[in-house]
Amino acid sequence: MGAECCESKSNLKGINGQSNNNNNNAQFIKTSKYDDLPKNEEKEKKDFLEQQRVINPNEIENVENDQYSNKDRYVSLGSSVKNDSSSQHSSRNTSKEQISEIKKENNYANENDSSLIRKKNANNNAISTTNDYILASAAPVNSSSISDIKREGDYIPFKCVKSFLAHQEKIVSLIELHNGKIATGSYDETIKIWNLEKEECEKTINGKGYVLCLLEFEKNMILSGTNENIIQLWDLNNNYSNQSIFDFNGHELWVNCLVKCNTIYFASCSNDTDIRIWDYNSRKCTNILKGHDDCVLTLIMLKNGKLCSGGADLTIKIWNWEYNMCEATLTGHKKWVKCVFQLTNGYLLSGSDDKTIIVWDENYNDINTLEGHMHSVRSICQINDNLFASASFDKTIKIWNIKNWQSVQTLMGHSSNVISILYHSSGCLISVSNDRYVKIWKNQ
Repeated sequence: MGAECCESKSNLKGINGQSNNNNNNAQFIKTSKYDDLPKNEEKEKKDFLEQQRVINPNEIENVENDQYSNKDRYVSLGSSVKNDSSSQHSSRNTSKEQISEIKKENNYANENDSSLIRKKNANNNAISTTNDYILASAAPVNSSSISDIKREGDYIPFKCVKSFLAHQEKIVSLIELHNGKIATGSYDETIKIWNLEKEECEKTINGKGYVLCLLEFEKNMILSGTNENIIQLWDLNNNYSNQSIFDFNGHELWVNCLVKCNTIYFASCSNDTDIRIWDYNSRKCTNILKGHDDCVLTLIMLKNGKLCSGGADLTIKIWNWEYNMCEATLTGHKKWVKCVFQLTNGYLLSGSDDKTIIVWDENYNDINTLEGHMHSVRSICQINDNLFASASFDKTIKIWNIKNWQSVQTLMGHSSNVISILYHSSGCLISVSNDRYVKIWKNQ
């Protein structure tokens, strides 16, 4: 089933041919302060009404904008999904009627590929001159859902303080490096290293294929997974920007996620349904975890040293990777599981194409389902002990109160699917999107 859930490379590649990848001249912009906003009462009323408007579903981009297309296929469920460990783990059986409905819902209409065609020129990394931060930073805050936060201090809304055009095609991967710099990966087949203090792109690396995921395994050594089914190792100190140190081969389809297991091993997941364990030093695959029935789309390392994966088979799996064992299979989502994240309190969060976030306790019991996004939930990160954020194909980022599981703010500003978010060590929230922009949000 893994091969069927990927569109052909010819359909997904940029139509305009090779990109100009020498784009180290990109610059940041700092958005205006709130003090500069018009004071006219009528204008303020108009802005407030605009901020309160309900998003029209017709404005939301189709799920085919993401790399994992459900086009012309359906998820094969078989019988009910079982728990692989014991009865203490939560599980849900899917009825035949539900399976039928899922199959119908997963046959999305194909979006016109022409919408992905963009004119490429030397000014693609020009500074954004739009004031899209106004809507984003002024997005209304749900005051009724922050009572728990107020006991420890008033909630301070996030606002967009910087926005810059970073790549020539959509950005699908984002990580923070050991030195506070960030790395972004894109469908333009490049990795870019950004210095947030100097506000500039320091290095552009030309890879092989779409850069779907990134991992810094050790200082200045980055791994990237691509749609060419390979994992490439890059030395950031190497002056050659198109020469990888080593290519890890083994996966048969797209490499969707990379995670560090310990100082020796890292893991990768792929549309070929496999999770592979790699020895970083010997450059060899030491184990293959099999259990998912469809594309494995997301992978994280839990605090207890186990791996957690989610996929197109609608399940989340907990792995003892050292002993090649699947210890639990969590079911509950009605569509593809696109992201998983563990909070500092031990709770596990999973985001899905079904527009929901499910909260799982430390015993993997489903304790809550969070609704609010109008499209697929693609990325989750924690801000502090009280807050976490989620990014969605509905072009928004939501801030959630961990104490009562309520949304306290919606950040609007991206013009396309928000693909990845992270909370930076400097105290800001960073987001990347199919609109090719990187945005930096602060609440201080």
